[in-house]
Amino acid sequence: MVTKTLPKEHLSYSQVNMFLRCPKQYYYRYLEGLVMPPSGSLVLGSSGHKSLEHNYSQKIDTKKDLKAKEVLEYFDATFEEQAKEDVDWGDKKKGDYKDAGARTLKKYQKDYAPAIQPEAVEQEFNIELENADYTLKGYIDLITEGGDIVDHKISGRKPSNIDDKQLTVYRLAYKELNGFPPEKVRFDYLVTKKSPEIIPFEMDITDEDEQELLELIGDVSEAIKSGIFYRRTDGWMCNPKYCGYYYRCRPHKEQSFYDFTREVSD
Repeated sequence: MVTKTLPKEHLSYSQVNMFLRCPKQYYYRYLEGLVMPPSGSLVLGSSGHKSLEHNYSQKIDTKKDLKAKEVLEYFDATFEEQAKEDVDWGDKKKGDYKDAGARTLKKYQKDYAPAIQPEAVEQEFNIELENADYTLKGYIDLITEGGDIVDHKISGRKPSNIDDKQLTVYRLAYKELNGFPPEKVRFDYLVTKKSPEIIPFEMDITDEDEQELLELIGDVSEAIKSGIFYRRTDGWMCNPKYCGYYYRCRPHKEQSFYDFTREVSD
């Protein structure tokens, strides 16, 4: 059972997910406070999300979507503002990400947004958990007038191995806010290909799934309090391409790389 008396500290889904992915990564980010430069994908995802929020926030009252041109202008300004930071664009150019986002948002506004009437956008929640010393805090992307929860994902490829824990958190939060579960919960994937696609993925989440998640968060809470943050080197994320802490965590790997390049050049 959850209550609404709030202690000082909180966990979010992204924090829990990072700890499960690699406790050492969690340590660097949330205990040492080391924030790595955002990737191009992160800049695209963030500015795209803000653009969707910009449209749906005003649509709650107006019942009308903004014109695609207005959404794209907002996206352009938001993207450029975030691009002023030290961004890791990888093997792509800034313009590649920006163009992909613009054409995907244009398709979304034309073909998908008109069918959605929002009731709430970026709905905040912060709930206390009986089995943890933290509150569970976050924001639900979109709640429709029909009682559906929608979370937007902006990705360069079609999703696979979809994790339902994030939507389980949102279902739990919705029940806390309203006293009953949402009608449906789903991810809407905006796939930024040359020919963009909008792909909805509805998830079937039960009360039992919520209970399992609460138990998992309790375990993560206890693990954090233990102060043991081990490295997970077996996952796909343990790679300098995907983890900004890779060489800090495994400095011998960087030395090996430099030794190899010297041998090749010699």
